[in-house]
Amino acid sequence: MKNILHTTLFLLVLICLGACNLSKKNRQYGVEGDTELQSSYWVLLSLQDQQFKDNPETQTAYIRFEVDGNELTGFTGCNRLMGRYSLNNGSLQLTNLATTRAMCPIIEQENLLMAVLEKADSYEIAGDVLTLFHQKTAVATFRTSSEPNLPTMR
Repeated sequence: MKNILHTTLFLLVLICLGACNLSKKNRQYGVEGDTELQSSYWVLLSLQDQQFKDNPETQTAYIRFEVDGNELTGFTGCNRLMGRYSLNNGSLQLTNLATTRAMCPIIEQENLLMAVLEKADSYEIAGDVLTLFHQKTAVATFRTSSEPNLPTMR
């Protein structure tokens, strides 16, 4: 009888641990949560240790993962951003990243954003916050937005 109880308890513990692990993976891969990775505007909050605030007097840096064609679009705060992305079992790869070439006073932010995006290899969504990682270290955070302060067409 003790063996049956021990075996049952052991199986229950394994089931609980498996469910917790699956839930964590679902959050990491964007399966669970309030927001989907694709087709949302992701407004820049931080790059490495630098924090950014949404300023109505400046244009907001953001990225957007388009559903069709796996295209990445966005704005660096200075120039338009474009590229491609691929998702595979929680990994994220951004390729063919490019920007337009306007000169801006915040070009350092653009350069840092591009460097961070190029090395991002995974992501996690928690509520309305997207975190990009490089080798399990958070390198950028974004907050979902309906439509950021977008640049005007010239």
